[in-house]
Amino acid sequence: MALNEQIAACLGESAARYAANKHRGGSNGNKGVRYEDFFIAFHAVDGLLQHVLDLSAPPIHFKGQAEGFADDVRIASAASIAYFQLKNAQSVQWSAAPHPIEIDFDYQARLSAHLGETSVSTTLVVPSVTLSESLRLNIPNKIRAHTKVEHFPWTETANRLVLECAELREQLTQIVNVDDPTDDVLVGAFGMILIACLNYPGGADARELLAHCSKLYPNQLRLANMDEAWEQHLKSDFTAILDKIPGFSYGAKRGFFYWSASGTSGVFGSSVLSEEFNLFQRDVVQRNPKTLDDFEEVLP
Repeated sequence: MALNEQIAACLGESAARYAANKHRGGSNGNKGVRYEDFFIAFHAVDGLLQHVLDLSAPPIHFKGQAEGFADDVRIASAASIAYFQLKNAQSVQWSAAPHPIEIDFDYQARLSAHLGETSVSTTLVVPSVTLSESLRLNIPNKIRAHTKVEHFPWTETANRLVLECAELREQLTQIVNVDDPTDDVLVGAFGMILIACLNYPGGADARELLAHCSKLYPNQLRLANMDEAWEQHLKSDFTAILDKIPGFSYGAKRGFFYWSASGTSGVFGSSVLSEEFNLFQRDVVQRNPKTLDDFEEVLP
């Protein structure tokens, strides 16, 4: 049975028509980079990081403009399903006409129960801390059991969001392929994940988003299996030569080879598991660089 038919069976024909119009209006308005796009990409960063940390766990699924009543973003994990309604405004009320958020959240909870969804929450997201605190203190009793309020900042650009949001910066710092990443690296990683989310208008899980990022922008995110001793992929004859270069230090973290010497540093563009890196190791052994300049001449 289609969702619209399920809504009619659960809440009546009038509610089904309202849900259809609400979804159509949201889809038509979802053009370009908007508040909702930044929000879903923000949560996707966390979902990707959780997936990298534990590949055995079921990946979290993300969908924007989901059908239903709290329909801006739907995030589903093995343990829970969260529905989000975003209001990028300085004045928001639970019961304001013509379509009160209170009613939308009540309908969403009832529809989710009808569909057999468990551990469901509804969350109102606003850009003001003060507004979020006021709304949190005044959640209507009818929806209080399943409703939350979340603050998410509004910025005109993705760059500014990355630069100003400490929580996002921390998550991005953990998921990129280098330690101590620059702002440009963090902004690039967020932009990549944002694009991946936009390229899945029907929704995608963290595994699909990670594969999409790796295909479009390879070698920008760390490899999974964070506990692996990546340096075991550095061949002994390769490291023996590097050890003789004066002032040269190196290692392998997050699945990538890095080096530094004389105030310069770098990260090899492909992972230590790649054929490109194997060829590079072979070239270093064959050419036997004696100095940093010699080593840089071997770099592709």
